[in-house]
Amino acid sequence: MNRNAVYTATGPRMRASGARAVRAALAAMLAAITLGVCPAATAQTQRDRLDLGIVSRTFFYMPVWAARDQSYFAAEGLEVNVTIFGNASQVEPLLSGKMHVAIATPESVVQNAAAGGPLRIVAGNTGKLSHALIVNPRFSRIEDLRGATFGILNRTEGSFFQIREIMARHGLHFPADYKVKEMGGVPPRHKALLAGTIDAGLQSIPWNYVAEDAGFKSLADVSDYVPDWQFVCVNVNNDWAKANRPVLVRFLRALSQATDWIYAHRAEAAAIAERELPTRRDYAERAWDYYTKSGALTPDLSINRKGLQKVIEIQVEAGLLPKNAVRTADPYVAEDYLREARSGRKTATPN
Repeated sequence: MNRNAVYTATGPRMRASGARAVRAALAAMLAAITLGVCPAATAQTQRDRLDLGIVSRTFFYMPVWAARDQSYFAAEGLEVNVTIFGNASQVEPLLSGKMHVAIATPESVVQNAAAGGPLRIVAGNTGKLSHALIVNPRFSRIEDLRGATFGILNRTEGSFFQIREIMARHGLHFPADYKVKEMGGVPPRHKALLAGTIDAGLQSIPWNYVAEDAGFKSLADVSDYVPDWQFVCVNVNNDWAKANRPVLVRFLRALSQATDWIYAHRAEAAAIAERELPTRRDYAERAWDYYTKSGALTPDLSINRKGLQKVIEIQVEAGLLPKNAVRTADPYVAEDYLREARSGRKTATPN
């Protein structure tokens, strides 16, 4: 299977919207039986489709895979189609409607909102950094990385800004003292490290464990340098969200339930991570231990407002936001969808 292909999470749902809807449903079922078609297959046409974009196969996306496997999407009547978009921009597909939701970094969403655009952050996913600075074994200190090439997502969001902060603490500044190469998320950077096309990169757990066992060195934990950072968010075009509020609320509710399930099921969650990243089971278990004990995988999908403020401040310093941009989270978030999703949480779980 092409691991970068579009894949789908589906499930049936039931609607009850008055006598007319009931009569129509009964007629459809009768017609299906008459034609020899399974009623369950007919009911699937009633699912609401949601097109979701993710950056890469990292542990951050465990709630998506768990919601699919544990039928939380199905229970909410959603057909979730997932596309991995790598280091491409999330802005254009969100604005065009090609993508309804992106679980990705906040920077470009903040930039769009600051310019008067409709993009907003509606929930958190990873409210702190879980990366290590992984380097070619010929480097022993961060100061030795002068002239090195770092793999990054791109120059406007993601790990680029954390690299700049770490290196500046050690007297090295971009672009005079090191180079960067845009290549996407953590899995592509791992391949580039192995191939020798980059010298260093920020690798999230468990990819840092994989790299260390392959002989690479870890020179720093990013959270020691940047303790507060809203790294991955649930992002939407708020125009679409307003017009499709029930769909977004049900999606967030399914993610919330799946996140709770992950925290409560170490072995089963590790099995999903093993398959989806993919990685060895022991790496997946160590990743579960880290993300649940540290809370890096945000338990309640809340937005780390202090961490988002740090993102905004760095964007202003980098010239990607105007100097008069609002530094607090309020203009860039729309948290009412998440509040509604929380209020409608079900006590029973599908599986």
